[in-house]
Amino acid sequence: MLRIYLAPALSLLLLCTLYAEPTLDSNIIESNLLESFADSSEPSTQEAFIRPNNSTEQILHLQNITPESTLSSTLYVGQRIPITYRVLFFNNASLNQSSFKEKTSTNAIALENPNQAWQEVELDSSTAQSLQKTYEITYLFKIKSQNAKIPAFEVSAIASDGSYIDVATSDPIVLNATDLYQNKNYAGVVGEDLRLGIYKAKSYDDQGNLIAFELIAKNANLEDFKIPEIDKQGIERSSFGPLESKAIFYAVVPKSMQHLLFEYFSTQTNRFEQIRIPIVPTADGVTTQENLKPKNTYLMYWALFIGGVAISCFVLAFFSKRLRKIWLALGVIIAIYLLYYLFYTKTATLQAQTNIWILPTHNSTLLETTSEAMRIKIIGEHGEYYKIITPKEAIGWIRKDDAH
Repeated sequence: MLRIYLAPALSLLLLCTLYAEPTLDSNIIESNLLESFADSSEPSTQEAFIRPNNSTEQILHLQNITPESTLSSTLYVGQRIPITYRVLFFNNASLNQSSFKEKTSTNAIALENPNQAWQEVELDSSTAQSLQKTYEITYLFKIKSQNAKIPAFEVSAIASDGSYIDVATSDPIVLNATDLYQNKNYAGVVGEDLRLGIYKAKSYDDQGNLIAFELIAKNANLEDFKIPEIDKQGIERSSFGPLESKAIFYAVVPKSMQHLLFEYFSTQTNRFEQIRIPIVPTADGVTTQENLKPKNTYLMYWALFIGGVAISCFVLAFFSKRLRKIWLALGVIIAIYLLYYLFYTKTATLQAQTNIWILPTHNSTLLETTSEAMRIKIIGEHGEYYKIITPKEAIGWIRKDDAH
């Protein structure tokens, strides 16, 4: 009987014990997790490591190894500056990711090689004994304002067993650059070298000459080239690169100008260097009134061919009695077509707000924009463009789609 009465009591005691223990353990576990989270969230003064606990070994070290001479030298707006980082991986750790912590394309700075890859390097044997892998990367930044800042750079590595990630951050770099546009002859280019290639000048209209010239630059921002105080200028062809750049520029200058002068800043000599281009228009002007109907070589040969066919028809008409009328009629038709081809000037209408360009290229300088509809003469063509003469005798190029 005693065993019967004790059984329900023992069962009740056992149930209370089972339900009480999980509640106690849950509180302890939650408290431990909060303490662990609080400890891991405390940042290091040098690097922030994502580690499960303080005993985890460091597997990553990041350095900015850009020469101090580069950072401490005088810098200029428009100049490119290389920034090199080195990362050391320990205990077979591998790269997880790397990135700048802020935007790298702003009004003050521009990263020009965002897809640059890490390169593995070998250190000397004494240093390499305690290291597993060493990588370096060099980013190229273009300075766009006097007060520029390269953002902090962050690299993370993952442990060989994938158990944790280690993170290191390099400090941001503040750059103070000098603005060179105080020189009124400055063309916007700063670099090691800038030299003149081929050049040629032609008469453009009654007021100006068109000059085209080639510039070859070394470690320079040739893409920013602009001649001071010249309204109509542009780039015909270009090949820009971080080490060497080439481009053909053109400009419309007053006929009274005998030399085109501009300056660039040389980082080799640390001073402004002048480039002088003589303006001597050649006889084959682009807009002389004697050349209002220019024809290229192909069109000239085509006209000679048509003339030869017409003459052949007349000769055959003279010797052939049976087909004389047919050959004569055919010769007359071909001769009329030849006269039309040689002397007829095609016309078209331009609507208001139509752009007229100096050259038939997509990046040509704008000659003018029509304020009202006008009738123009078409005197040539090139690709998707017509060469035209406006009622004011100005010569330029329009897109074929704009001719109505």
